[in-house]
Amino acid sequence: MWPGKAEDHVQALRPTKGEEDEGEDEEERCPACTTTQGDKRVWVACSHCGTWFHVVCVHVDRVDLYETWYCAPCLSDPALHLEIKMRAPPRRSGRMRPTTDYAAIEEGKPIDPLGRWARLLAMYDTMLDTVRRVDGATWTSDWLAWSPDALEAPVLVPADAGAIPGMRVPPRCTTIRDVAEKVGVTTNVEVIDVQTQMSSNAWTLDEWATYMETPAAERERLLNVISLEVTGTPFETYVQAPQMVRESDWVERDWPCTRRPLATDASKWPKVQRYVLMGVQGAFTDFHIDFAASYVYYHVVWGEKVFLFAPPTPANLAAYKAWSSSARQASEWLGYALHDMMRVTIRAGETMFIPAGWIHCVHTPQDTLVVGGNFLADYHVAMHWRLEEMEKATHVPRKFRFPHLVRLAWPLTWCWRPASVKALRSCASVWT
Repeated sequence: MWPGKAEDHVQALRPTKGEEDEGEDEEERCPACTTTQGDKRVWVACSHCGTWFHVVCVHVDRVDLYETWYCAPCLSDPALHLEIKMRAPPRRSGRMRPTTDYAAIEEGKPIDPLGRWARLLAMYDTMLDTVRRVDGATWTSDWLAWSPDALEAPVLVPADAGAIPGMRVPPRCTTIRDVAEKVGVTTNVEVIDVQTQMSSNAWTLDEWATYMETPAAERERLLNVISLEVTGTPFETYVQAPQMVRESDWVERDWPCTRRPLATDASKWPKVQRYVLMGVQGAFTDFHIDFAASYVYYHVVWGEKVFLFAPPTPANLAAYKAWSSSARQASEWLGYALHDMMRVTIRAGETMFIPAGWIHCVHTPQDTLVVGGNFLADYHVAMHWRLEEMEKATHVPRKFRFPHLVRLAWPLTWCWRPASVKALRSCASVWT
């Protein structure tokens, strides 16, 4: 849900060198790293070649003010005819006016991406919702481990289908302002501009709450928040994964409790269990697979979400990899190349379980508050590592991949070891 999307991010807050997994930060070095001064957690990506640089090393200020930013090598290439473009200053009028984006035309991008997504999504309006519904009591570790259809496709628990064992979610009366005050109004939050699919970390939760409190017709831009993790904050008490998730999750089961720092030092462990997503009417997230093909539990507190899903078949994964690597990703609709797609609407009070590796995009028909989390488990080990390798091959920045996956493998294999030894001894006794 969350970091790891196939999006063109202009700015991101990344871990500094030394907080990466050993052997995994080689590709993340800044090519222009000439200074030891300044905050090197903030990066900027070239809008043409996708190379990432420390903001302080390339002397860029307020990255969120740039529509497109290009590195010096790309700008100096006369064959490219590139020009850095600043965002237009906010207009006094709250009404949006249609404009012709000639830069987008030259780059082969859609002129009206929001309108384009609306038209493309409309093609699926008549598609039947075939996602299976189950009672909340169905979601147990035994069901996840032994039911032959538990991991075959997404599964939905309706609002009136009973409580899911062990899951805790915020009350339906929770507001975005409540989230901001509980997490901390000065906390920075990564905000995605839906039209460009680019992100900025320059917002505080107080500013974000004010934005969502603004009537839809008066919002200057269409924005989205999909990566606010609240573990270690006072809002943590409102979000707890289902019991079957916590019993299966590699991080919960295998990562040493003594190595789980507070929220202020959360970059040192895989903190992906408690996300809060806040989307406004009309927001859209393009096709993606959650990082490392992780499983997802996804609960709509209020509002509504529409998902398009495609199973992780060899053909679909090949199409996804080719699309993710394409320079025309922003102008090509992956849905045309995917097979066996399904559509589902998740409404207030409903909870979705997404199995490993399912390709999906998400539309927000109305302002929506969601809580959920990602986890890895023993059932699709090969797929988890296959997606990690695909993310490396398609140059997904480390920030948008599952955090500390290599480090997690060490306690994971150690925890597997006693069971493996026990199984071998059992087999040996049978053979003798």
